[in-house]
Amino acid sequence: MASGQGGPRSVRLPAAMAPSDHPSDRLPRPHAAPPGTVPLGVLLCSSDAALRETWKGVLAPQGFRLEWAERPSLEHFESGEYLLVLVDVRTFLGDESLAAVLDADLERCVWIGPAAALEHLDPAQVSRAYDVLVTPTSATVLGRRLEGWARSIRQTAAVEEMGRRVEALAEQNDRLAAGLAQAEAESKAQARERERLDQAMQRLRQVAGLSREINSLDLDLIERVSTEQLPALLGARAASLYLYDTVGDRLVLLRHTHGRPIAERVDLKDSPQSPMAVAVRRGELLLVSEFQEFERREEVVLDREFSQEYATSSCIVAPLKGGGRVRGVLNLADKVGGGPFDREIDLPVVEQIAELIGASIYNVELFQEMERRAKTDPLTDLANRRAVEDALDRETDRSRRYGSKLSVLLFDVDQLKRINDEFGHHVGDSVLQHVARVLAEAVRSVDVPGRWAGDEFLVVLPDTGAGQAGRLAKRLLVTLRDNPPQIQDQSIFSSLSAGVAEYKKNESVEDLVHRVDKAMYDAKKAGRDRIVTAD
Repeated sequence: MASGQGGPRSVRLPAAMAPSDHPSDRLPRPHAAPPGTVPLGVLLCSSDAALRETWKGVLAPQGFRLEWAERPSLEHFESGEYLLVLVDVRTFLGDESLAAVLDADLERCVWIGPAAALEHLDPAQVSRAYDVLVTPTSATVLGRRLEGWARSIRQTAAVEEMGRRVEALAEQNDRLAAGLAQAEAESKAQARERERLDQAMQRLRQVAGLSREINSLDLDLIERVSTEQLPALLGARAASLYLYDTVGDRLVLLRHTHGRPIAERVDLKDSPQSPMAVAVRRGELLLVSEFQEFERREEVVLDREFSQEYATSSCIVAPLKGGGRVRGVLNLADKVGGGPFDREIDLPVVEQIAELIGASIYNVELFQEMERRAKTDPLTDLANRRAVEDALDRETDRSRRYGSKLSVLLFDVDQLKRINDEFGHHVGDSVLQHVARVLAEAVRSVDVPGRWAGDEFLVVLPDTGAGQAGRLAKRLLVTLRDNPPQIQDQSIFSSLSAGVAEYKKNESVEDLVHRVDKAMYDAKKAGRDRIVTAD
């Protein structure tokens, strides 16, 4: 999970910590707040001694203080003393009284704990929380996350301060306009300035709306807001959103509005001087008003292979960062009216939204990984029993409604106990992994193979009769017989005993499983390394 579900939320700074007119007065230094200000509290609630020791080694961000307690209480939230409360999910799970305390103010809660424990949280509890942090972690990583939260909080305060200043400037502008009404040139200039201020105020209000939509686990919604609503707000005719694949060092297109085909994949190692590659490597937003001027200022030569396909020479290339790295890139081009993007009006909006998009993409990836782990057997990487049972419920219901065929295949690895006793359980595990790989390669994409129990595997075969299922079982037996697992340069010979059963109309899932289980055991009784079809 990338930061928390939906990304770190906006947390309002107290008035004592809001940005002031003088940069040096904005925040106290770490551990030493100047007179008249109080460091903002960040509380860790956990009984984990190792986690508390890590917490002690973290250097508080500027203007913050770090504390810890065994468990969160209502006073921690009502007192207003703590800006964020890190709650160990292992303390929370199963404690209804604690759930009632946190439910009233989840927006200040950061869930922290092992991934296996975080998986038990309700998605609503995750999406409402400020952030999520997976442990174990180090003081360095935890410190970096605290710095990121602090930076996000300060940026939120800065945007609010900007809104207040814009409103103050608008009032001042009205007074000046009345006094300078006789000077036509000055009046026109003032009118243009008023238009810019109104535009800035309108955008600030619209940014708040976009932020709420982006703060989501719906990737399709994030894509639409990024490539349709945000460009419309900035007057950009063309937009594209790419995900960054760190393993392949390439960008993969999610969505665009160019009205013509654009690159589906961009290998950064093959295009190291493209604007997107430069933005990813630097981790910084690029605002290009004119390419030659930008290249002179930044002392870089950009690859502008497709520049002739754009109406203007101005563009914005924004890296989308979340979870400590670049998650994607957002491109905006072809400003309405033919002019360049405005550094004062357009840039702050893109910077704010890009950070939220990156955090939300990270949250989506983290949530998808949590869902995958919840449905995957850790040893074989096949579906676990719960996922297979869900598939059985789904496919038997479909078969009842539409009359389609459905079969299940259950097989057992013969003499796995002998292999464990003779070679060790690590070899037995390797045999199971080998069988799982053979099974995964043999089935169709619509089939659901999974580990049923111990050395048993069950495959759900939609739109498949018993005869076709039997032929699949035979291929598996022959493949394993001809390709035994090679472990430490030694072939470990094993075989499979398989049962096949075709679903009967209106039969319960329990009866179907019982029949295929009996068929499998009949195969074992008959001498193993064979297939028995139920009934």
